Amino acid sequence: MLICIDIGNTNIVIGVFNQDILKHTFRLETKALRTEDEYGIRIIENLNYNGIKKEQLEGAIISSVVPEIDSTFEKALLKYFNIQPMFVGPGIKTGIKVSIENPKQLGADLLVGAVAATSKYGYPCIIIDMGTATTLSYVNNKKEFVGGIIYPGVITAYSSLIKSTSLLESAKIGVPNNVVGKDTISSIQSGMVYGTSGAINGLVSMIKKEYGDMKVIATGGIARHIIPFLNDVIYDEDLLMEGLKIIYYKNERGN
Repeated sequence: MLICIDIGNTNIVIGVFNQDILKHTFRLETKALRTEDEYGIRIIENLNYNGIKKEQLEGAIISSVVPEIDSTFEKALLKYFNIQPMFVGPGIKTGIKVSIENPKQLGADLLVGAVAATSKYGYPCIIIDMGTATTLSYVNNKKEFVGGIIYPGVITAYSSLIKSTSLLESAKIGVPNNVVGKDTISSIQSGMVYGTSGAINGLVSMIKKEYGDMKVIATGGIARHIIPFLNDVIYDEDLLMEGLKIIYYKNERGN
């Protein structure tokens, strides 16, 4: 079995593949001060809960945008699973040509999403990832990662707004009954859902106007709330897990 780990700013998403089948996924909170023992034991607990023995794991791959905990995860996998993880980074084969001004600045998660999207849905394409930040990435018809857009994530933006505005109340993301909110909570929710979807629809439209029509694929923890209000978008919850699996076997098997 293969364990795939995507370390994000807020959450760490972990998936376990048996060959090409994604058996289970689970999330851990990203905490820089956790030790390799804490992460190792938490992973084992989740694996046990899902009926997977640690001895069944044969390989591991990590994509990370939080470099300060990369070493912690590497130590955890070595100590508790006797596995040297593969990291998505310079020198790894992905099949995607990165055509931005400074390729080293490209987040590993964006590259992994592009690998999965082009493999599963073809190219050119736009990949939308909704997490701590909302990103839109464009891969052209030559399978080149051309660039993208970084937009504030829904929860990130509204947490900042609420903290900065004493009269606003905290609200969970949800779909209000009306676009025009009748109270503070529904007004915030309208901005979260309708405001975010309106912005994304507008950005996608502008990209298509510049580069032509193409498929649009969305993923990320927040995406399921926004997808119903996006125009002609494919939702793939496990896109990054699939991308990590593809990259692992491309490098492990040398093809």
